[in-house]
Amino acid sequence: MEKIDIQATARTPSIQFDPLSGQFILEGESYPEDTKKFYDTPLSGVYEFLEATPSVACVFSFRLKYFNSSSAKVLMDLFLAIEESAARGASMKVQWHFAEDDDNMQELGEEFSEELNAANFELVTF
Repeated sequence: MEKIDIQATARTPSIQFDPLSGQFILEGESYPEDTKKFYDTPLSGVYEFLEATPSVACVFSFRLKYFNSSSAKVLMDLFLAIEESAARGASMKVQWHFAEDDDNMQELGEEFSEELNAANFELVTF
């Protein structure tokens, strides 16, 4: 699988993924007009990577300032794939970054963390 490097726009986040290092970063705002069209191609490669139960320790960093409900569904699906890979023995860490004064993003991170048991979930303030 090749690296993913998608730059952010006003409505879409940047997506970076390096399968050799296991580093994934999703950053910015996510409210694309067509959520499926935006996420399907890049995340299909990430899903294939996770299904192969990678031997490299992976860190998935989410640095979102805002996302809509259709993006939340994409995030939940990705978290579940991360969790399944971790349950098969892969080393998975999820970092949920949020501004110290952003209670909403903190609460959303806490809700997502409740879905993960095998993967390590970390709340990170900035």
